Amino acid sequence: MTKVVAVITASTPGEAERQARTAIQRGADLVEFRLDRLRDLNSADIRKLAKSFGPRAIATLRSPPEGGGRPRSGLPRLAVLRELCQPGFGYVDLELEADAKDIRDLRVLAKRHRSRVIVSRHFEDFVGASKIRDTLEASAAVGDIAKAVVPIAHWYEALEVVDLARSWAAKSKPYVLIGMGPAGAVTRVLAGDLGQAFHYAAFGAEAAPGQLPLRSAVRVHGPEPFVVGLVGHRIGHSISPQIHEAALDAAGLPGVYLPFDVEASDLEPLLQSADRLRLRGLNVTIPHKERIASMLDELDGDAERLGAVNTVVVDGGWTKGFNTDVYGFRISLRALGLRLGERDALVVGAGGAAKAVVHVLLREGARVQVANRSASRAEALADSFDEPLDVVSLDELPKRGPWDLLVNATPAGMEGHDATPPVPESVIRKAAFVYDLVYNPPSTLLLQVAARLGKPATSGIEMLLHQAAKAFELWTDRPASIDAMRRAAKEALR
Repeated sequence: MTKVVAVITASTPGEAERQARTAIQRGADLVEFRLDRLRDLNSADIRKLAKSFGPRAIATLRSPPEGGGRPRSGLPRLAVLRELCQPGFGYVDLELEADAKDIRDLRVLAKRHRSRVIVSRHFEDFVGASKIRDTLEASAAVGDIAKAVVPIAHWYEALEVVDLARSWAAKSKPYVLIGMGPAGAVTRVLAGDLGQAFHYAAFGAEAAPGQLPLRSAVRVHGPEPFVVGLVGHRIGHSISPQIHEAALDAAGLPGVYLPFDVEASDLEPLLQSADRLRLRGLNVTIPHKERIASMLDELDGDAERLGAVNTVVVDGGWTKGFNTDVYGFRISLRALGLRLGERDALVVGAGGAAKAVVHVLLREGARVQVANRSASRAEALADSFDEPLDVVSLDELPKRGPWDLLVNATPAGMEGHDATPPVPESVIRKAAFVYDLVYNPPSTLLLQVAARLGKPATSGIEMLLHQAAKAFELWTDRPASIDAMRRAAKEALR
């Protein structure tokens, strides 16, 4: 049975003890004392921590080459390790390379004091399955639990680690195999599913990139964890992980929401790997909403009509695409009290989000104009609808209008993209209401210009929340807590 381990990185022994007690109260099975993070380390402190937590503690003195600090103990590393093996910690972490000459003797000492030895190796760069397997074999030969940690930069490297973990688990040799970094977080989520001995979780600030917070690790602690996530490219601006984590937590479901930053060429391989990664569903964002539609087994009515997908449900190897942007935009219009029947609307953009917006506006009875930097894309969007659309070049816009609603459906203003408003001030001046689908940052230059001109305006946060709640329901068959999601969004956007 996989144990949840809260990693304690306090700088003083007293604070380490306090944090460890709190972590156990919050559901951790074990605590790992990162003793290399202590400002001072002495024998009395070691004995006190061992006495207080005994079999529920892992003592770790990570070496600097493998990511450790340098505690001011005044003692050689071997002397400290010998002390750690004696007072009764449940586990002592030794390093395959740094402690190679002394591992066997230290293990005998630890066993004498009823401690088990973890033999670990932390790689600086990604290495293939063969090298990781050799490392686990070498560690298992000299320790009770073999541990390997490898940096992960791409989702397919994480998949390689997950596949290796499954094959190793069949050997029934206790082990831990972690992919470090945000792209490797899935290897932590699936620790229980992969039969790992421990799931290391962050208590407070993460001790290593990609560590799940203790609360999330406890939530997925069970036989059937699942993964949902966001697929796109350049998605660092997204707050979807925060709002969906809040919804999963509120519902008490054993799932975690992860980002998958992938190129277009990786979309199909990712979908084909869904079962191996325990993927139950995905949100889809820029620039993949249209491309992914052709890769799915089935589309719902809105997604098929628009040729754009922002939500994928995976069930037993079958993939179905939805467009919950339609739902989210429609509900947000209702919440804002905007009635567009027989009114004029300008939509700037021609991608998947723009299609959803135009679809809703036409159903509301609005007269819609579309403008886009690429005139051919705007024409293609217009041709995809049976209803008439007026395509206007960006250069023509200052001569057109007025509009009851102006919607920005481009990435302009988004974190990591061009901050310039998508249309000039003269165009914004002729709009009665400005709706920027961008939500991060909360106040884009477009919204700032609208405010200066006295125009009522909104960001895309409400659309985001409502489309996310619908996606959550599709994945889980459970209603999402909009209140929890809204609180998480506000916190993330501070």
